[in-house]
Amino acid sequence: MKRLEINELPELIVKQVESIEQQYNKKIEIFANYLQQDVLTLDQADHSMAGDKIKVTITNEKYLEFVLSHELHHIELELSDEPSISSALTTGQPDRDGRVLAFANSIFETLEHVTVVKRQKEDGTYTDEIKAEYLKGIEAALHPKVELDRANMRFYRTLIMLDGIIFGEHSRDTEWQQDFAMSFKYADKLAKIAEDNDLSVPFQFRRALVNMLDAYNEIIISNGYQGLHFHTFLNITPVLSARQLRLSLNQVYQIKHSEYKNRATGRDGFALIGLNDGQSVTTLNLDPEKVTPEFYKTFYQYTVEEVFKEQGTKYLIR
Repeated sequence: MKRLEINELPELIVKQVESIEQQYNKKIEIFANYLQQDVLTLDQADHSMAGDKIKVTITNEKYLEFVLSHELHHIELELSDEPSISSALTTGQPDRDGRVLAFANSIFETLEHVTVVKRQKEDGTYTDEIKAEYLKGIEAALHPKVELDRANMRFYRTLIMLDGIIFGEHSRDTEWQQDFAMSFKYADKLAKIAEDNDLSVPFQFRRALVNMLDAYNEIIISNGYQGLHFHTFLNITPVLSARQLRLSLNQVYQIKHSEYKNRATGRDGFALIGLNDGQSVTTLNLDPEKVTPEFYKTFYQYTVEEVFKEQGTKYLIR
């Protein structure tokens, strides 16, 4: 793996890096780990954050400018006032935990793509050539070289097609509707949720995310599979008004003694669920032995702001 110096990067990427570094007081380091790539996909760069440093790794040399710009746009969104997904619970089955998070993160990234595709068209990195190459990658992904039963293939294709609809700007809607009728129906429903919201507004971004997760969970259940329990298992950054922060906890949230364990403590997990959308916003660090009717009575009278401060819960103001 080789670190790429500033003078080895396209001018547009240099400007993008400098803009993010200055705006968010971060240091971005870019590394090349080029691999033989048969198709262009949106996962050919990734990043990790540690303190004030951001490490970006790219594996596609041919389309370096597009792939790096794409990843930097994701980083910029991550650093902005955008709700995020986290999970502090575990089912006790690492594979199942990973599957739930993989589905959720896929939907989350595609939701970001509504904004990213607009920005990459504006900065000139998303060209007709790039679009054609990207869609080749989507077509390849829609025909995986693995055996899956019909339902699981639908679940998989729905997520691939969802990204293809949004980042491919509906270019293949007609063909996909003919070739993969059920998966397209599912993906199109999810895409409409994303595109019907102003995702630059944190509250609407969060609403779209929750509704897309709900819709995908309904797809899983309607095909005879156990639901993924996104509402309890995942925490999504709350977006509240200043007035809501001053309300007592029981006016905005309810505590759910979940069927999962707190990953950090191994004790029973307690999710704080929004009354308006049923979505968890944080996993409360509570001692199950001390959670009694009297405890609930007292705890519910704290203000939302007091609980968030005590629990270290990140939130955004509407």
